[in-house]
Formats: sequence, C-alpha cells, structure tokens
Amino acid sequence: MRNYNTIIFVPHARAPFRKLSISTRLLGFGASAAAGVFIAAIAFGWAYFASERRDGQYRSALAENARLRASTQQMNQRLEGLSRQLEDFETRTRSLAIVAGLPLAAGGGAGGPLTPSQAALSLRTASLDTRLAEIADQFARREQMISSTPTVAPVRGVMNSGFGSRRDPLNGSPAFHSGLDISTRSLEPVLATADGLVTRSGWSGDYGQMVEIAHRTGYRTVYGHLASVLVREGARVRRGDRVGLAGSTGRSTGTHLHYEVRRGDRPVNPLEFILDGSR
Repeated sequence: MRNYNTIIFVPHARAPFRKLSISTRLLGFGASAAAGVFIAAIAFGWAYFASERRDGQYRSALAENARLRASTQQMNQRLEGLSRQLEDFETRTRSLAIVAGLPLAAGGGAGGPLTPSQAALSLRTASLDTRLAEIADQFARREQMISSTPTVAPVRGVMNSGFGSRRDPLNGSPAFHSGLDISTRSLEPVLATADGLVTRSGWSGDYGQMVEIAHRTGYRTVYGHLASVLVREGARVRRGDRVGLAGSTGRSTGTHLHYEVRRGDRPVNPLEFILDGSR
C-alpha cells in the first residue's frame, strides 16, 4: 500500500474544499530535485564569482606586468644614456690624465654590454672618481709647482743691466753680474715673483735693504737696494705680494731694483724664468 500526503486547499469564498493527494515518493523526489537545483544555483554563482575574481586578478596582473615592462624599458634607456655619458666622461678623463702626465689606467677602453647594469655603472663611476682624484691631485701639485716658480717680473720698470759679464758701474772693471738691474721710480712696489718663505729681510752689505725668498721648487729670489722692506723673516708670501719699495740703498748708483734668481748658491739668469707677458 502506497503512502500519500494530502494537501487541502481552503478557499476564501464559499467554494468547496479541494484536496490534492501526492505520494510520499513523489514528494521526496520533488524535494530532492528542489534541493539539487538550489545547490546547483549556489555552485554556479560561486563559480561565476570565482571566475570574475580570477579574471580581475589576471587583468590586474597584465596591467602590472605592462607597467613593469614600461618602467624597465625606461630604466634601461636611462642606463644606456648614463653609460654613454660615462664613456664620454672617461674619454675626457683620459685626456686630462695625459695632460697631467699620469699613466693611462689599464682597461680604460670604451665598450661593454648594450644595457649595462647599475652595479657595472657604479663600479665604473667609482673607478672614475678615483682617477679624477688622482688627476686633481696631480694638477694641484703642478699648480703649486708653477706658483712656486719665479715667472713674473718683480717690478715695473726698464732693465738697464742684464745677467752675466759686464763692467762694474762704479769702478768700470770687468765683473760678473748675478742678476738683473731694473730702473724704476723711487718707492715703486716690489713684488714677490713666486710663492715662498722669507728667509732674509733687512740690511745686507752691498745689497743694502734686501729681501730673500726661498721657494718650494728649490729656487731662491733676491730683491736688493730697496728703500724699505715690507715683510719679516719667516713670513710666507704669495706671488704678487708686496715685499718692499724700490730705492738705492747699499752699493748703488741710483734708484733701481737688483733682482736675482738662485738655484742653491748658483745664480741663474732670471730672464729664463720670466714669461714674456710679464716683462
């Protein structure tokens, strides 16, 4: 005997009652079907949501990948530009090294990968910094050497007696003149011809009032027959500093500057040092 379930419909009007008999098996089947449809709908909705989420993540990943590729391309272009600038700078540095008299660094040739890494550029930059420091030091040494060499005229005036053999202006006998005699106005400023240290200042026999300066290059300069000295012994002077005023003290026939350049105790011709533009 089959089991049935009866459903009674009660109308609002005075219509007769209606009954619907459904077997228990059919009712269970219907409930199962409804549950299956419900579960399927939930599963479909979840799958759709998950798919949309994956699609969104995929699109985001594509966009991020495109952004990273664009950023990488820009970085590579910048690195290439920096590499070209660095190569140009290295070329100029090699030229400076030649001018400074430094040996060329090993491995200084240009070239390399098309897209250099930041590490490689950093190494090249560090090497270049070291090289530039060496060049700067060499130029500083040369500048110091040049500034310590007596290459300018010590006073404004006219040379009336040169270096070498001549007749003594006081007694007319043959004599060796150890410097230059430069006629000038009385009290004309006398200038140091190079950087150095004042080793003598004051009266010194035939020189009269004089100043002697020792220079780093091993040379000494002497300024004689001064009316007065303006520096003290032990003072450091720079090229162009006033060291005295022209006069006619000591063994002298008139206002002039007696100027000497010595290498050790040996006098040398000052004209070999004075540049044409300063005479």
